[in-house]
Amino acid sequence: MGIVYGEISTQHQLLMERADEIFETVLAVPVDSVEFVHGEETQVMYRGTDLTTFDAIYIRTGDQDQYFSEHLSEVLNEAGVITQAENDTYCYEANKFYSMKILAENHVNVPDSAYTLSPETALDAAERLGFPIILKTAQGAGGEGVMRVSSESELRPIMDAMRSFEQDIVLQEYIEHEGTDNRVIVIDDYVTAYARSSGSSDEWRSNISSGGERIHANLTDEMKETALTAARATGFDMCGCDIIQNNGEVYVLEVNGSFGINEEMNEIIGEDVILRMVERLHELAMEKQVQD
Repeated sequence: MGIVYGEISTQHQLLMERADEIFETVLAVPVDSVEFVHGEETQVMYRGTDLTTFDAIYIRTGDQDQYFSEHLSEVLNEAGVITQAENDTYCYEANKFYSMKILAENHVNVPDSAYTLSPETALDAAERLGFPIILKTAQGAGGEGVMRVSSESELRPIMDAMRSFEQDIVLQEYIEHEGTDNRVIVIDDYVTAYARSSGSSDEWRSNISSGGERIHANLTDEMKETALTAARATGFDMCGCDIIQNNGEVYVLEVNGSFGINEEMNEIIGEDVILRMVERLHELAMEKQVQD
């Protein structure tokens, strides 16, 4: 098994620890050291090792690497290597508006959204959506590049700045969730979750990187079904879905293939979710060997 990772962190090491107990060989590969070699058959090389010869590769890359990850998953999948994503999956994930479009087409509740580079178009869209609105860059993670905008006077200078930096912008309706959302984890047909809370009614962002904390989630059957639908629609066999509930309605805010994993998550959920991820890859690899 190989793990292609983006940021240098302990998270891929947690996967390696579990994988060492199940797979004969485990290799961690930084994404910026991967090289594609195109010939009669495309190879994915890392220090003389061809990753297309592995049974399974878990792709754990950041937003900035998602277009690369799209090509990586396609090459690996077509070479018969097990990954957690279909060929087009990272194309969806790389653009927040596109992923919302795919989810909506699959009857998943998402916030009304608009995609624009123009301040004038943004103002028109904001009036249609109604203030306050959420403004975010089309790419970004961990709450970065996400703002709540309360009025036209706030929106105009932000859009001017975004245009000067050539940033694609997504505007979304703001759905009240009192600073708490649910990170619902899908691994095949297994669904579990923890909640993320900002700890303050004044802070609407619940991202852990923004100071939020993990707490126990009250996962409903509707949330489970919604997360499964969202994962299937975007082509993920394993992913994290950010879900909120408002006035009895369940909404998906984002689908993330490189969701955060840690021991605290396991403690809150009461199960080793990281081990489940590795076991799922091993299960798929064994099934493929039988088919071959």
